[in-house]
Amino acid sequence: MSAAAALVAIVGRPNVGKSTLFNRLVGARKAIVEDNPGVTRDRLYGVAEWDDRRFLVVDTGGIDPSLDDGLPKHIRAQAEVAIEEADLILFVVDASAGWTAVDAEIAALLRRSGRPLLVVANKADSPSRDLSAQTVHELGLGEVFPVSAAHGRRMHELCDALVERLPPLTEELVAAVPDGIRIAFMGRPNAGKSTLCNALLREPRVIVDAQAGTTRDAVDLPFRYQDKALVLIDTAGLRRRKQIARAQEKLAAIKSIRAMERTHVVVLVVDATEGVTDQDQRLARMAFERGKGVVVVLHKWDLLGGDKRLAHERVTETEAALGFLEDPYVIKTSVVGDGRDLGQGRAFNLDDLLVACMKTAHALQRHIPTADLNAEMKAAVAEHAPPMHAAKPVKLLYATQAEREPPLIVISANYGRCLAPAYERYLLRRFRRRWGLRGVPIRLVVRARGRGNQERGRAGQSKRS
Repeated sequence: MSAAAALVAIVGRPNVGKSTLFNRLVGARKAIVEDNPGVTRDRLYGVAEWDDRRFLVVDTGGIDPSLDDGLPKHIRAQAEVAIEEADLILFVVDASAGWTAVDAEIAALLRRSGRPLLVVANKADSPSRDLSAQTVHELGLGEVFPVSAAHGRRMHELCDALVERLPPLTEELVAAVPDGIRIAFMGRPNAGKSTLCNALLREPRVIVDAQAGTTRDAVDLPFRYQDKALVLIDTAGLRRRKQIARAQEKLAAIKSIRAMERTHVVVLVVDATEGVTDQDQRLARMAFERGKGVVVVLHKWDLLGGDKRLAHERVTETEAALGFLEDPYVIKTSVVGDGRDLGQGRAFNLDDLLVACMKTAHALQRHIPTADLNAEMKAAVAEHAPPMHAAKPVKLLYATQAEREPPLIVISANYGRCLAPAYERYLLRRFRRRWGLRGVPIRLVVRARGRGNQERGRAGQSKRS
């Protein structure tokens, strides 16, 4: 696992095209794009790649320093947090309108931050707009890049400059990331993530406090279990977006999401006394969509007081609420007694937790022999034939695993994309059960016989987006 990806923050006043630029960089329509100012209220995260360099992109709400009350103030606070964490800032202005007094105030804010930045004059749809964009030099922030994010005009020049200004991936930076299976503990504040880490390490490596939000940074903790190298990552608890009110907590949220990008397995720590919340579901889905394995922990299990009916209901509710994870391991843990927050208490089921994490990491990296995969697919078709496609029978001809982390299975058929979603789920359940791929996202692509990798690549992108 390489070092953490660099973070690029897109900032600017409302309605200059930040979300359009974000969509262009990440190659997917993840941000809402409208002419109405202020549509983007929260930071949006995506992964971009250019010239073999992978980096995170964060889209922020528009900053208007002249408005200090209500929503605009909230948007400004989020953008300031993104600026604080960013390795590079893209300051976007409107080339068609020229710079404004608000742009000048934002430029002063960025200058004080001391962060590396590029000035992007967006909506430069023609050479004449390039000339008007040059007035942005008056802001005194250096070179200006006129582009049209909507049409892709001159984006390659911007991306080249962007990658050049990212922090270099030096050997020292990569070496600073410990080797081993990376396991990130994530969840809501005060769910017990830090207590679990200390209990696993048997020493007080991270601070535990009854006040939620004690952990601000993601902490890497090298560890060995059954003679295997592991890295435990304790992260800050993530609240619901509307509840992230303090700048430190917003910054912690960004760092936790960055930690997710560089991990193999996410341990979703759920407070057993409360059960799975909407925020827990959002975190789990975020990890799954990013190709991470997920293990679910019902922590503080001792506080259920031995109520068998409640315990059964809690497990059933958890499995239902996280059903999209496809049969993840669900481990019930507790740390009790004196010194439990210092790694000195009595811990229950932590060995089960580590074994589940290792099995999930192994499943994420597993390569399925082609002969075995085809035998299982043949058995699945014999038991339950695929439904018709456009009133014609579907024949599944050949299957192979094309990628790992997460697994990508490509099926060659007589028609491309011919399987109904329900039948795809049926096949995936068979594969998952046959090879123990619990809690691991599996991508499935069905292409027509004779079609090349182009279709597979497009379909794979659709599964990842």
